Amino acid sequence: MRKLMHQLLDDSLRFIFPPVCVCCNLSYVPQTAGTDSLSFCGDCSESLLAPTEHACQRCSARIGPFSKDETGCIHCRSHRFHFHSVTCLGMYEDHLRKVMLSAKWSFTSVPIVALSNALIRKQRTALEATNPDLIIPIPQHWRKRLFRHFNPAWLIATTIANKIGGKCDAHLLRRCRTTKPQKRMSISARRNNQKDTFALVDEWMIRGKRILLVDDVLTTGATCSEAARILRNAGAEECHVAVIGRVLDHSA
Repeated sequence: MRKLMHQLLDDSLRFIFPPVCVCCNLSYVPQTAGTDSLSFCGDCSESLLAPTEHACQRCSARIGPFSKDETGCIHCRSHRFHFHSVTCLGMYEDHLRKVMLSAKWSFTSVPIVALSNALIRKQRTALEATNPDLIIPIPQHWRKRLFRHFNPAWLIATTIANKIGGKCDAHLLRRCRTTKPQKRMSISARRNNQKDTFALVDEWMIRGKRILLVDDVLTTGATCSEAARILRNAGAEECHVAVIGRVLDHSA
């Protein structure tokens, strides 16, 4: 009886306050109760969860069906990364770009958590294959936190940890200094901009561990690579990266 009452109350609330897609802002009919709702309408879910047929395993960029990526792709082959692989929800364009821009500056964490759940649903196999001992979000500098309501990377990392396992620790890695905005910077300038940005609080907790670094987007890979360098120098066995969007336009 209690279960039936809860269901009736839930159905009544959904009728009075129909759920709104966090991507297109249109009301939609949710999935069957008990399923893992993504907070997206059917069309947006289909767009965001569409399979990526060919992606570079090293940097997760979309590549052609006949491209060879054993040593990386055209987007990353000439760059040295300190991480081993990148897993993303999709390319930073169309629907994904729209909802990411909205989510990063939102007063609520609902959009970024919805994107995190979409990442897990689409890429669960790849994320589980990293077999992380620790899941570490890219930290924000405290000054940046004064103007942001939350750290998107921390929300994504927490959601991944809750769904695939692994301990999420947002305090092991910290930012030592602020960095200049990297928009429209060259690749080399971005790498110099990130140099010596991060420090570890407890190095002994890293030794021999498999790490999954988490951020909202990855463009040149400079930020995640610098964080991975610090972790590997401290003795991490492997570092992998998970992000929502993979940006190919360096001016984005």
